[in-house]
Amino acid sequence: MSGVGLTNTTLVTETFAATAPGNMTNATNTTNPQAAVQKGTTSSSNDVTTTTTKNNITLGNPFYIEYDKITSTVPGIPLNGGGHATGVTFSGNGTVKGIGFTETGRALIIPISKTIVGIFGGLAIKANDGGGNANGNATLSFREVVHMTPAGTMQGSGAAIFNANATRNLSFLSNTVAMFTDTGNKGGTDTIKAWEWKYR
Repeated sequence: MSGVGLTNTTLVTETFAATAPGNMTNATNTTNPQAAVQKGTTSSSNDVTTTTTKNNITLGNPFYIEYDKITSTVPGIPLNGGGHATGVTFSGNGTVKGIGFTETGRALIIPISKTIVGIFGGLAIKANDGGGNANGNATLSFREVVHMTPAGTMQGSGAAIFNANATRNLSFLSNTVAMFTDTGNKGGTDTIKAWEWKYR
């Protein structure tokens, strides 16, 4: 995955994937971030019963970590309905479940407000040489919402879906869904940390 680095109101970044801000878990860069999920209390009215429970979710360690940097930008891409976006390409490296990889990708950065942008994109990862069943490949698509800080850094959150075409030692990534955080600095480099989303 990949992230986005923003400098003031200039869209110069990298990329990795997203949900609306209200749907994001408060996942930070701590080793074991915690989030409380509330599902109400039990009440009944007009034959309608609502049951609410309270659960704690432990994210644990991320299964995917990526470091990337923008390699090119294309400003002024017109959007349907008006406005303009910025296209970016990026590259970097990382690890997924202990397997090292390199990655390249591209994304579209769309302004939402003065300090918030939406990012849509995709990337391809290739496992580093390791012999045997190594050299696997995987691709993914992502969406992300990024909040710029007054210091010119950024914080983002998003979601990514790995396509079903993952191969060799990365084949376990096929159809995986991940939620991630994205932290960028003023130099345009990003750190992405992702957690696998499993239905239980």
